[in-house]
Amino acid sequence: MSAIIFDMDGTIADSFDYVIDFLVKYAKQPPLTEEKKQTLRGLSMRDIARRLGYHWWDAPRLYILGRRRMKKTIQKHYLQPFHGMPEVIQKLHNEGHELFILSTNSLRNIHHFLEGQKIRNYFVDIYAGIGVFNKAPGLKRLLKEQHLRSEDAIYVCDELRDIEAAQSVGVRTIAVTWGFARRRNLVTIQPTALADTPEELMRILEEV
Repeated sequence: MSAIIFDMDGTIADSFDYVIDFLVKYAKQPPLTEEKKQTLRGLSMRDIARRLGYHWWDAPRLYILGRRRMKKTIQKHYLQPFHGMPEVIQKLHNEGHELFILSTNSLRNIHHFLEGQKIRNYFVDIYAGIGVFNKAPGLKRLLKEQHLRSEDAIYVCDELRDIEAAQSVGVRTIAVTWGFARRRNLVTIQPTALADTPEELMRILEEV
């Protein structure tokens, strides 16, 4: 049995369209064509913001405002999970793994989303509002409060900064390629494993 920690946006929830539309609207730019949207796919949320003209000091304000506005998107069921992820989570729970979420998103948003997908009860605990710039302190807190050794935990995530944070505290990582970072960039940072589909993620988690 392992402790498996999931990121939320870009890992469980397909937040790409929401993030793009929010950043474009808040920057008071005209809506992007689908072709222009696709040029941003595979970039981290931070790099998307940079491409749209934001600065690093805008990040905290954007995260707070974005999380507040995401509530309506979730309530209207516009935000959906990646195909196959609810089934992976249910299966891992049924196999006896302890599941957690560690995310920059708000607790309210995460609860609404998980409850809407009927997967909230599969998670032992949720650590929300964690680390706009660095999730390492949040990971340390989770390990301490849950009485877990770093070598007994796995972080499933989609961004380079998340992998770096996990590596800094000795937590193994599985990088998923369907989120906000390009596969070739994920490879360079050397996660413990790389998953291209939820089915492959399940196979890897059953082997580690």
